[in-house]
Amino acid sequence: MAEKIRVTVVTEYTPNLGHYPVETVEDAMRFDARENPFVEFPEAYLDDPSELVSVTYEVVPAE
Repeated sequence: MAEKIRVTVVTEYTPNLGHYPVETVEDAMRFDARENPFVEFPEAYLDDPSELVSVTYEVVPAE
C-alpha cells in the first residue's frame, strides 16, 4: 500500500447553547458528537476560519 498524507485540523468554537437542547457546554459537546458528527457535517465545523486552531500535515507510512 502506498504512503499517504494525513491532515489533522483542530478547531475550537463557542457553542450557542440557545441552539442546543442542553444547558452546558459539556452536554453540547456530547450532543454534537452524537447528532452532528464531523464526518457527516464538515462544513458546519469549518465555516469560520477564525475557529481554526491548527492544521498539521504528516506522512503516514505504507503498511
